[in-house]
Amino acid sequence: MAGVSPGTVDRVLHNRGDVSQASKDAIALVLSKVNYHPNIHLSAISLKKKFKIVVAMPKSYKGEYWGGARSGILKAVEEYRNIDITCKFCYYNQFSLDSCRTSFENVIQLNPDAVIIGPTFKDETIVLANRLKDNNIPFVYIDSMVEGTAPLAFFSTNLFSCGYLMAKLITSITPPDSEYVLFQAIRVGDESANTTILRKAGFMSYFEEHQMSDRVHRVSFSVLEPDRNETLIGEYFENNPTIRGIVVLNSRGYVIANYFKKHHIDRVKLICSDLTEKNEHEIKNGFIDFVLCQRPEMQGFCAMKVLVQYLTFGTVVKMENFMPLDIITRENLDYYNETSDTVVPFS
Repeated sequence: MAGVSPGTVDRVLHNRGDVSQASKDAIALVLSKVNYHPNIHLSAISLKKKFKIVVAMPKSYKGEYWGGARSGILKAVEEYRNIDITCKFCYYNQFSLDSCRTSFENVIQLNPDAVIIGPTFKDETIVLANRLKDNNIPFVYIDSMVEGTAPLAFFSTNLFSCGYLMAKLITSITPPDSEYVLFQAIRVGDESANTTILRKAGFMSYFEEHQMSDRVHRVSFSVLEPDRNETLIGEYFENNPTIRGIVVLNSRGYVIANYFKKHHIDRVKLICSDLTEKNEHEIKNGFIDFVLCQRPEMQGFCAMKVLVQYLTFGTVVKMENFMPLDIITRENLDYYNETSDTVVPFS
């Protein structure tokens, strides 16, 4: 109501930190309008508490998908800096099952008050979720929901719809008799990512509805061993010159785009997920036609926010929280700021 952040309101209510006079006046006006009276007992208890929140998510860097989620989480911690929050990250290699297992075991060993999980491997996530539930530790998912578990909340796009939309888009920009390829990353442990499984279900649903499922081919590529891609991708295109549409179900669309660029291939349309810096570069170069973005920074921010509010004030939390699904092209790329340092939180 005052047009400022929750953190600014908190600083004014507790007379902490530097706040502009204009913000103070705006907050004071709202407090007067709503006849605000602080719950002194609750405030005193909450400000004395210390919370340890552990985040289990794939290791990433700035400009990558999971780097955006991490940025959103840390912005929420800063937003609530008047509350004593310790945030610890347990990173894992999203292409290695063993790395995920080790990370999830470390989560338990840290004795957290709450956990944010970025799930990649479904079975391992279920094991962790059940252990947290047994210990009455609330947890929140970002990126996807894992069926058969009971999170406090999750923040994600509708991944089935995402895959369905990818299919609809790729068929709309290719000739009617085209053949298509689903490129999927090879993972150590030979288990598909949870997001990939859900997107693939949506993708194939569209092709089955339109009786075109026999036109879809599946090909693997390597993230951990990129030198193999020259052979993995090259041999396929040599043997299948009629392919006109490609969908990459994760954020590594740039891997295929780089192959196109190196071999001067411009006849094939390409769609992938997530506006990473590398994907953004290939959109500008014209080798990626569409990117579907699911706002990882906002997911991370909101996940941390609901946990802090739940731990501090017992705030009732809505479990299902679906993010907008943005379609990014070369034409609207300059007006989209998901990879910037700006996050627009929702209440």
